[in-house]
Amino acid sequence: MKMANTRIGAALVAALFLAPLAHGQVKKPAVVSLTVENDKFGGGTDRNYSNGLRIERVSGADEVFPALEWVANRIPFLDLKRQELRQGFALSHVIFTPEDKTLLVPDPTDRPYAGWLFASGTIVGASANTQDTLQVNLGIVGPSAGGEFVQNNFHRTIGVAEAQGWPNQLRDEAGIEIVAQRLYRFPGPDLPLGVETDLGFDVGGALGNVRTYAASGLTARIGWDLDSSFGPPRIRPALSGAGEFIPGTDENPLGGYFFVGASGRAIARDMFLDGNLFRDGPRVEDRKTYVGDLQAGLAIHYRTVQLAFTYVNRTEEFDAQVTPQRFGAFSISVAR
Repeated sequence: MKMANTRIGAALVAALFLAPLAHGQVKKPAVVSLTVENDKFGGGTDRNYSNGLRIERVSGADEVFPALEWVANRIPFLDLKRQELRQGFALSHVIFTPEDKTLLVPDPTDRPYAGWLFASGTIVGASANTQDTLQVNLGIVGPSAGGEFVQNNFHRTIGVAEAQGWPNQLRDEAGIEIVAQRLYRFPGPDLPLGVETDLGFDVGGALGNVRTYAASGLTARIGWDLDSSFGPPRIRPALSGAGEFIPGTDENPLGGYFFVGASGRAIARDMFLDGNLFRDGPRVEDRKTYVGDLQAGLAIHYRTVQLAFTYVNRTEEFDAQVTPQRFGAFSISVAR
């Protein structure tokens, strides 16, 4: 009897936390995305935000773990109880470096070396023209994040000089970010040849020892099948979609759009400039409070595959930074 009760209890726990809920038939499939962001795509500078890599799976519509749905229904500042609810899980790695990587002791006025390795859990609630996103990022900043290993091994592979200042990177520190975003989509006028337009407005922010900021942005799109997604996946902080899209059908297999956007952030904390919160380490003293992004790009999907490229111009993040940061973001997403 005791063993039977134990099995019943284990089954209930598994049903609560492990078994995805499906409210009726899943109308929109899960999407797996690989996103690469690198300043080589934006001018070949190899400094500041040097590289980002993210692999993510977003569930099909209304296919979520019961425990996550319970949480979503009790979040007061986001309306996640919309027509569709999705969950996402991702693993990301980003690298930051100073301008001069030949120095054994980096310039103290320049950005410090840093790596950030983190896992993400995301809940996305969407209706036809509104999308709410809540994301929790947990990971490690510092040598254990493997920034030196990734960058210098890649440099050796392609025959580029190694960065010399990694021994002076940020110290090991557990990192957390809680990111919230609401995105409104306003359909615009239809144009000849079935061309559609829309304007997106987003507001949100992040809270944590890695980054704390408030953000807002606008994105304009023109193309075909704009209802397929709210935007391509990106690594935050960015004007970002939630990583989902609706694949093409046999009747309309192809869709895509051009987009331009601008966003601004009011920053209270950025570990990659302010340094470790709980340990002494390198930092800059002249971080800027306000940072803006201008971006433009193209997303195109054919049946179950979407490709997207975004070019980003990010304003200076500290006084000693001589030019804006320019980088590109490429993603491939597969619906399955």
